[in-house]
Amino acid sequence: MAAPQLRILVAVKHGVDVGLARADRTTGVVALDTAPRKTSDFDRNAVEEAVRIRERLGGRVTAISVGSASAREALRDAVAIGADDAILVTDPAVPVFDTRAVSRVLAAVSRTLGGFDLFLLGEGSSDHFAGLVGPRVAGELGVADVAYVRKLTVDATGVVAEKDLERELEVVRASFPVIVTVGQEINTPRLPTFMATLKASKKEIRQLSVAEIGLDAAHLDPTVRIDRAAVPATTRKQVTITGNTPDEVARTLVDALRTEGALP
Repeated sequence: MAAPQLRILVAVKHGVDVGLARADRTTGVVALDTAPRKTSDFDRNAVEEAVRIRERLGGRVTAISVGSASAREALRDAVAIGADDAILVTDPAVPVFDTRAVSRVLAAVSRTLGGFDLFLLGEGSSDHFAGLVGPRVAGELGVADVAYVRKLTVDATGVVAEKDLERELEVVRASFPVIVTVGQEINTPRLPTFMATLKASKKEIRQLSVAEIGLDAAHLDPTVRIDRAAVPATTRKQVTITGNTPDEVARTLVDALRTEGALP
């Protein structure tokens, strides 16, 4: 009898491209609503890992995004990397999805799909990096959550994950179903070929409202709102480091850093 195929879900966010976002020269305010957007870097790692697992063990990878219609671009990126299906949850009744709402939606989508074996997410988004969605989805569903994973081994019954805890390495075993959040160290996402990108552009993306996944929009009102994003004002100290020799320059620099408290 053939082994059952893995049901793999992966979340992708179409977030602010922090590398291209610009602040107003006078006020320092960053206009988040009009800032360029892209697929969150950590989510590309999650998609790549999901596709690699599918290539080794079989199964199906479904990419899910929550937000505005523009999130279709993130889903097409996921399909170009290798995801089999794509689902977008968007609803005019919920103009803003905070981490609580996103977590509830992802949990509800997983129930609508009949569950999963493995649910992969980036350990945080490359714009906000709250690091909350994966654990909150696990809490909503009552399943195991393994966070900050740097290496993942998957077999027919579960996962073995290596977690980098800065000064030590933790190895965790978890049975399916399990939610795993990954960092960029786990892999290098592939660059989709032209043909893969072209096929992804024609891929049908299933769109669902919150009602279609069994949720009430009134229960998704944000509990956290971003009122203002701005670059803090800074005043340069205009310190000039001089010296007649490289050693003198180095000593002057060290003395200046100690004066500022940057060195002991």
